[in-house]
Amino acid sequence: MIGVILAGGESRRFGSQKALHLLEGKPFYQHIYETMEACQRFDTIVINTNQQLADAFKYPVIVDNIAYQGMGPLAGLYTVMNEVPAEAYFIVSVDTPFINVEAIHHLIHHFHGNTTVYRDNTQIHATIGIYPAAIKEKIEQQLKHHQLRLRQLYDEHTQYVNVNEVKGEWYANINCPEDLKGVCEHDRTDNR
Repeated sequence: MIGVILAGGESRRFGSQKALHLLEGKPFYQHIYETMEACQRFDTIVINTNQQLADAFKYPVIVDNIAYQGMGPLAGLYTVMNEVPAEAYFIVSVDTPFINVEAIHHLIHHFHGNTTVYRDNTQIHATIGIYPAAIKEKIEQQLKHHQLRLRQLYDEHTQYVNVNEVKGEWYANINCPEDLKGVCEHDRTDNR
């Protein structure tokens, strides 16, 4: 399984590059990378990003396929699938810096070959999920037709796991600086 940090967004609402925003002295992407590394469950971990940010990271980077630049997480996942063959890809958006080892292990435990994602009572957390290589052709077709939502990949075989099965606000999505204020710092480190 390949670990993928999706870090190619424009961060318009945040006001600066979220991937590089410091939290406890480290950028968001580094928190996620170190957490994924601590899991010891990935053959490799890569950061998917755009050409403008490619040199900003100190870990392996895969730049978005030029044909699909600016087309979001779906394009990032597709690019990584083409560059690093594997049976499955565990994706985490860079704006989820509080993800912890327990949450990663828990989702992997529920993965049995089909797309497996977290959800809560109101939404699906599409950018915290495991996507099998078997859906690569479906992703390609969606990109060609500009159907860019990860959720359009889901079918009756998709496995949904409730975020509340893992304690804390580890799944908090940080879209603007104010979002950081509502999340307890200890949640990120408790299960690391």
